[in-house]
Amino acid sequence: MAFNSILDLLTKKKKNSILDLWKEWNIQGFIMLSLSFQVFLILFAPFRKKIKNACIVFLLWLAYLMADWVVAFGIGLISHNQGNLSAHMAEVDRALQAFWVSFLLLHLGGPDTITAFAVKDSSLWLRHMLLLIFQVATAVYVFVQIFLSDKSLAIPTMLVFLAAIIKNVERTLALNLSSLHRLRESMLTILLNGKHAEWAIERDITYKGLVKELDDLQYGYPDKEEAKLPETIMVKHAHSFFPILKAVIGDFMFTRDQRNVSSEYFCKISAVDALRVISVELHFMYEVLYTKALVIRSKWSYTLQVELHFPLRSLH
Repeated sequence: MAFNSILDLLTKKKKNSILDLWKEWNIQGFIMLSLSFQVFLILFAPFRKKIKNACIVFLLWLAYLMADWVVAFGIGLISHNQGNLSAHMAEVDRALQAFWVSFLLLHLGGPDTITAFAVKDSSLWLRHMLLLIFQVATAVYVFVQIFLSDKSLAIPTMLVFLAAIIKNVERTLALNLSSLHRLRESMLTILLNGKHAEWAIERDITYKGLVKELDDLQYGYPDKEEAKLPETIMVKHAHSFFPILKAVIGDFMFTRDQRNVSSEYFCKISAVDALRVISVELHFMYEVLYTKALVIRSKWSYTLQVELHFPLRSLH
């Protein structure tokens, strides 16, 4: 009996210590976990288009799925603590909790290197927008609860919150614009607005210019398997042919002119250079489908980033 009593006492103490540890470090733990996921995705997501290692792909998939869940859970914990008088967070840390909410919301925007893991993820942009609305509402609730009594970190918190909103809007727009439906719509818009003729003329001039550029460079090679095309010229040519690939992805057909120009161009370069050009085109397509490239390279995105850069630097 005495042994059982001692065992029960030790078990209760162990449970209490684990519970106390959870109450004291749960928020910090989820913040560090969220930050770890973001760093992992930033560093390793770009390698997804180059590697076939199932283990790394699985880890990327897991981090991609868990990142949003960890953010939502972390913000929920902070929100719960506002109405929990027995929470172990010290009163002096309440302003820091508000900053953590903005910090976690910034993570919800995700890194620029990955917005979708599969093509079908882009069609779920409405789900992400709904998640964003709920998390922003929760963040506002936390701000109201904390800033009424402590405004010591109000300015940096609001600046990070603004950056988080922009990052999340970028992600939502990127998911929307990279969906196959929107890619097809963008091509149809050219046809329906009557701009197809102008676009076709400009396109044909560009393609013929590529062939002429090869002649001007006196492109020639003794060995057809040798790469002779300069790197900058190769990227430029791949970018010029990219609309054709995007049209194919959007389920459009080749026109006769496109087929003739493509055949003429690729017959003039070596097999190695042809593969290099196609590789760059596929790289562009990857950026469109799985990253924020369509959004962060727009004029309004550059403007917002510049405007936020100087206020955020003043915090250092």
